[in-house]
Amino acid sequence: MKVVNRFDESGRLVYSSEIIRDIVDCALSDVAGVVKYPANSKQARDSIRTEYVEDELYIDVYVKLAYNVEVSDVASNIQSTVKNTIESMTEFKVKDVNVHVIEVEFEEN
Repeated sequence: MKVVNRFDESGRLVYSSEIIRDIVDCALSDVAGVVKYPANSKQARDSIRTEYVEDELYIDVYVKLAYNVEVSDVASNIQSTVKNTIESMTEFKVKDVNVHVIEVEFEEN
């Protein structure tokens, strides 16, 4: 488990990277067109990566999308939703949200 530290004049605040990942996962649930991986699966665990560098948070999300969505619209929505959710729930500033579309789920006939 990585730890993200934030220092200011009132002291130190410590977040585990798992908490940040959980916040991102929650934000992804709000984006139409994103298909969730099964809970506790390897794909779910590996689908969100975070890095904290010089007071800025960098986030990479690896997603599966529904086949009938406009990829660029969903990716843009993921970026804004994740950024806004992290910044409203924590005091971190998000520098980048990189979206990697790695899979498309086709409807079963």
